[in-house]
Amino acid sequence: MDLAEQVQARFEEVRVPIQAAMANRFASIVNHNFGQEGEDRPWTWQPLTRNYADTHHGGNRIPTETLTGDLQASIQIDEMNPDHASVWTDCPYAAEQQWGTQFVPARPFFPLIGTGMDDAELTPYALDQVMRAAENEAERLLR
Repeated sequence: MDLAEQVQARFEEVRVPIQAAMANRFASIVNHNFGQEGEDRPWTWQPLTRNYADTHHGGNRIPTETLTGDLQASIQIDEMNPDHASVWTDCPYAAEQQWGTQFVPARPFFPLIGTGMDDAELTPYALDQVMRAAENEAERLLR
C-alpha cells in the first residue's frame, strides 16, 4: 500500500467518529436551546401571548416548547452513517417553531440563521463549536 492509500485508509478510519463528535456537539447546543435562556439561539424566544397562555397553560407564558418537552424529545442523531452525521426532528410542528408563521413567532431551537431551510446557515458560535469538536476528536484519534 502506497502513502496515498495509507492516508486514505486512515482518513476512512477516523471519519465516522469525527462526524459523530460534530453531530453530538450540535445536538447538545440544540438541547440546551430548550432551557430558559438557551445556549445559542439566533434570537430570544417571545413569551406566549397572555390570551393563549390563559386559555391553554393556566396563565403560564413560558413557550410551549419549554413547558411540554415534546419537541426537545423529538431531536434525533444519526452518527453512524459513513457519509455524514445528522441531527433532525420528525416533530410535525418543528418547522413552524423554528422559522415562525403568520400566527406563531419563530422560536428557533436549531442554531441556524436564515428565513427557512433553503438559506439556513449555522450561527457563528455553533460553527465554531462543531469545528472544535471535530478538531478535538481528530487530535484524540490521531495520537
